[in-house]
Formats: sequence, structure tokens, C-alpha cells
Amino acid sequence: MTPRRADVVLALVAGVTLFPLSLTVAVLSAPGVRAALLAGACLAAHAAVAYRRRTWAFLVVAAAFAVQVAVTGLFLVLPSSALFPLAVYSCAAHARRHPPLVVGLAGAGAAAARFATDSSVAAAGLGPEPWLLLALLAAVVVAAWGLGLYRRTQLAHLDLLRERAGEAAARATAEERARIAREMHDVVAHALAVIVAQARGGRFAPARAAEILATIEETGRAALTDMRAAVGVLRATPGDGPPPGLTGLPDLVARTRDAGLPVEEIVRGTPRPLGPGADLVAYRVVQEALTNTLKHAGAGARSTLRLEWTDDALRITAGDTGGDTGGDTGGTASATTCGDGPGNGLAGMRERVTALGGTLDVRTEEEGGFVVEARLPYPA
Repeated sequence: MTPRRADVVLALVAGVTLFPLSLTVAVLSAPGVRAALLAGACLAAHAAVAYRRRTWAFLVVAAAFAVQVAVTGLFLVLPSSALFPLAVYSCAAHARRHPPLVVGLAGAGAAAARFATDSSVAAAGLGPEPWLLLALLAAVVVAAWGLGLYRRTQLAHLDLLRERAGEAAARATAEERARIAREMHDVVAHALAVIVAQARGGRFAPARAAEILATIEETGRAALTDMRAAVGVLRATPGDGPPPGLTGLPDLVARTRDAGLPVEEIVRGTPRPLGPGADLVAYRVVQEALTNTLKHAGAGARSTLRLEWTDDALRITAGDTGGDTGGDTGGTASATTCGDGPGNGLAGMRERVTALGGTLDVRTEEEGGFVVEARLPYPA
């Protein structure tokens, strides 16, 4: 139910319950014109409850009970008087904070004064003492106002939580887009590096054209599969495979070797579960290192991939010998090119590894080779 509809229902319930009783008391207590004025004031107050979240609705209710104070000192016997604390609460909670307290206390003083000077009250010898009545009315006003401020604070806190939730959702969306961009960079960069290397070799070995084209086709198909997995969060399709991990390293190394880069693979220790996030990052670190060597290392370069399963973390070391770059070292080219901006190349890898509590180090060897070292801790 919307707040507006809830207010209308509240006004109807209060009107059906209280207005007939107030009308009966008004007719019996103050017949004639005064009864009509009291009935009209009560009716206006009940109608204003349907708009209780507006400042003007509170003023209408206050004016209605001001009429009752002016007409009779016995206004407290009208059951509809219960609407005034409700109006104070509603205005403090949803509209303005200070007017309900000021008007309420002023009304309490006016009511107590009217009660003390009303001739019918004096003739009937009714109590309580005016100052006790003033204290009671003031306490009711302050209590209703305090509850309204408390509700106002609650609503402000809820609005703040919704705002933070919206910001968190926007931040998560941006992070997911950055993640997908990194995934796409890794997939496309590696696939294109292999394809370019194969195409370059095909120019000098026409007899191997069929084999080279087959490798290019296989590399392209694998890249498409990885791309589908990378964007699967945007458009999930039944049948899409899981993201790559360390189980896919043999295929990655084989494709790299087919592209013309000799890779020596060394595994030490007993493999342990990393978790899907760290498993993917480990794969991407190796993929980026091998892609970097394919793109920037010179002719005759060789690569060594070492995986060490230690007691506390997986240590990955991927390095190359540099090769002959015709006057430029492969390591230097790799270091400058791969740091081309956040989310790309080894800079993106460092961000991923750090997010998992690990470390990534890249360096150029004195002989001209380029080394990537990553440490990925096991999940707790």
C-alpha cells in the first residue's frame, strides 16, 4: 500500500470511529450554532488527516481545534481531539520540524487558559487545575513531536541506505565492466598474438600453410569461447562453459608452442584448490606473460613457466630469454608496453592479484629477458 493510500484509509477509519461520537458530544454539550461549529471543525480535521504529511494539513487540524477552544472550554471531551497529537507527529515526521512544537505548545497554553476562564467549567466545578491541564497537554504535544522526530530520523536513515545501495550498485556495475574489459583484453591480446605469429611464420613456410591455418582456426575458436564466458554475466546462455582456470594451462601452453615460442613448464609441490576467482587470475597471469613474450621478445626467445605450490600460496614465475630484437631488448619493450594503463596488460594483472591479497612483480633481467612473478595465497 502506498503512503498516500494509507493516509486515506487512516482518515476513513478515524472518521468512522471518532466523528459520530464527537458529533453526539457536541450536540449534547453545546446545542445550537456552537454544535454546528464544533461539528464543522471536527469534519475539517478528519478530512485533513488524509493529507497528514503536508504542513497545511497540520494547520487545518490546529485551526479546527482552535475553534473548539473558542467555542467551549469542554473541548477535551470530544473524541476527535485525538487527531491533534497525530497531526503534530505527522508534520514533524514528514513535513516541517519546528512549527508543530510551537503551535502545539501555544495551543496547550490557550486551551488551559480557556479552561480556566470558562464559565460552564466554573459552574460545574470540574477539574483538574489549569496548570495540571497545561502540563498534561504540553506533555502530549512534546511526546507526539518527539515521536515524529524519531520517525523522521528513521526515514532519513532509510533514504541514506537506499542512496548507498544505489551507489554500491553503480560501483559494482563499473567494476564488472572493468572486469569484462580486462577479460576481453586478455583474451583478444593472446589470441591475436598467436594469430599474428602464425601468419608471420606462414609467409616463410608455405608448405605448412594447412597446419598454420588450422592453428589459427583453433586459436580463434578458443578466443570466441573465452569471450562468451567473459560476457556471460551480461547475457547468460545455457551451455556456456565455465571461465578458464589452471586446468586450461596445458592447452594455453600448447597454443603458445604452436605459435613458435618454446615453453618449458615446471610444476613443483602438490596442487591445492584456489577458488574460482584466484584460479581465473592465475590463468590470466600466465596468459598475459606468454602473450607479452610472443609480442615483444625477439627471435630465438624461449620461455619458462614455473608453478610452485608452497605451504601458504601458489607462486607463478613466467620468464623469457629476450631473444634477438634487432637492437632493442624484449624485456624493455615488454615493460613499457604492458603498463599502458589501468586494466590493461600486466597493470591489470597487478590489480587483480592485489585484490586477492597476493603480489605481482615484473622485472627485466640483466641478460635482457623479462620475468613475471605472482604470489596467490590459498583461501582461508
